[in-house]
Amino acid sequence: MLVVEKTHHIEANITGAGTEIIIDLIKENFPKADILLNSDETLQWNSSKISREIKSEKTPGKLLKAYRYRAGLSIVQLADAAGTKYPNISAMENDRRTIGLKMAKKLGKVLKVDYIKFLA
Repeated sequence: MLVVEKTHHIEANITGAGTEIIIDLIKENFPKADILLNSDETLQWNSSKISREIKSEKTPGKLLKAYRYRAGLSIVQLADAAGTKYPNISAMENDRRTIGLKMAKKLGKVLKVDYIKFLA
């Protein structure tokens, strides 16, 4: 069976001190990446297609999962810290269950983020 993988192109403008280090890291980690130097064409992040795509797909559950990963917590650890059971956290992360105000405040405190991010 053949699988075709579609790749998304990312364009970034890097300026300032340390530019060479960042370019070297990109080349090292992504050897097939095309890097164009000294391009005069720039694009504001908020007006880019990928920015709009990310914003349209952002849900409270996906944010919860991202913040949990950032905190280095398992679902069980987050559930214990927030005073709930892990199936509830799983359902919230997969957008099968809404995150109420009370739970959003608990999650925000545990994950050290503004609880408003978890409210739809």
